[in-house]
Amino acid sequence: MKVLVATDGSEHSMKAVQRALELAEKQQAQVTLMSVAYYAKDYFDDMPPYVQDKLEAEAAEVLKKAKAIFDAKNIQVGAVLEAGLVPANNIIRKAEEDKFDRIIIGSSGVHGLGKLLMGSTAAKVVAHAPCEVTVVR
Repeated sequence: MKVLVATDGSEHSMKAVQRALELAEKQQAQVTLMSVAYYAKDYFDDMPPYVQDKLEAEAAEVLKKAKAIFDAKNIQVGAVLEAGLVPANNIIRKAEEDKFDRIIIGSSGVHGLGKLLMGSTAAKVVAHAPCEVTVVR
């Protein structure tokens, strides 16, 4: 079973990481962690590079933290860092392209302006995913 885990470092998304670890331990699932930096290079060419770097560094730190959970159990895990205006689109595209069997995502993530503008990432993933979706609270 191939599992894609979307994480933004929030409490619920880290619970999703933990659920994926359980699947890897019990069912030998192949797990890939994914974090999306909240911007799109194509649309924000004029965005100051230090802002892009900061957003990418934050997403990379989230992946590092999630990967450490797998490393502590000596379980192999993949990691993907992307940038996008609507993280759900990145998650759905990745699941389609790499033919994942399941997506695991937290029920709510980082709050703030991004959430107001984009709506619920989890809800969009559930509505449009090409595979089974597990939403973790």
